[in-house]
Amino acid sequence: MKHKHPVRRDFDRGFFKRFYEDAAVISEDDVFKRACFVIAYLSHLQVPVHNVLDAGCGTGLWQRALGQIDTDIEYLGIDPSAYLCEEYGWFQSSVADFRSRKKFDLVVCQDVMQYMGAAEVEKSFAAIAAVCRGALYFDVPTSDDIDDRLLDMRRTDKSIHVRSAAWYRKRLAKDFDNAGGGVFVMKSANAVLLALERGR
Repeated sequence: MKHKHPVRRDFDRGFFKRFYEDAAVISEDDVFKRACFVIAYLSHLQVPVHNVLDAGCGTGLWQRALGQIDTDIEYLGIDPSAYLCEEYGWFQSSVADFRSRKKFDLVVCQDVMQYMGAAEVEKSFAAIAAVCRGALYFDVPTSDDIDDRLLDMRRTDKSIHVRSAAWYRKRLAKDFDNAGGGVFVMKSANAVLLALERGR
């Protein structure tokens, strides 16, 4: 399961048909529930969300969920897949290489970094911090979840880098405070984050 070299994936029509259509590893309902939680939690933390960057947006599940929550939220989806960008109109870019003068209230990066080598992950976190002014919602399969059998690896792509949650938390801690629930708030944001709301 662990890979010394970068996991190379062709994010083409076949990949998304297999994991997002034929045997979907994540449903629209699941993403909608996550989006509702994140937007409500950030409102509680006094982090307003007017625009969202979906970094590695795939088929656009977050776009559809956010559209159901608040049609005024501005959305930008980026993805390295030429197929997806042609199919859905996303901006083609990897997370690591994305640059923007515009700052985003919320950056979403879900199920993306398991396909990256360590150096690219670090570069991606730096790129996200450079364009984020509010919070990051981050989710990735970890060795902790697999060991605890919280993830059904029979239904998902096995060609991934598997790292511990602590490995990711250590790198996120440079620019973000862990607010729990996959929400990481920029240290520079004016969030009201109480001691018991901080994840450890």
